[in-house]
Amino acid sequence: MADMIVWGERIDRFITDKSLEEFLANEVLQMAVSKCIEAIGEASGSILRAHPGFDDEHPELELAEAYRMRNRLAHGYDTIDWIVVWDTATVYVPKLISHVRDIISRDNG
Repeated sequence: MADMIVWGERIDRFITDKSLEEFLANEVLQMAVSKCIEAIGEASGSILRAHPGFDDEHPELELAEAYRMRNRLAHGYDTIDWIVVWDTATVYVPKLISHVRDIISRDNG
């Protein structure tokens, strides 16, 4: 799960002080953020496969949704809705990273 934090922090660095309009106008930024979201989704899928009950224990993580987003980006690359990607990066990912940090902190505490 720590790798999810790494990818989430990358997104934060990439989009800090950026607006939706800047994001939509910057193809390189779109690709960077979507790669990070894909990596978070892949990590989510790995957790779901390795620990089937984990999602039920931590529904706040929405791991299945993260994995679906990964698949959408990887396989539906020709029809990506960049506003959905922006919303994922600015709303979902920060919440996910906060929850992951809490879980790791409890497990290490």
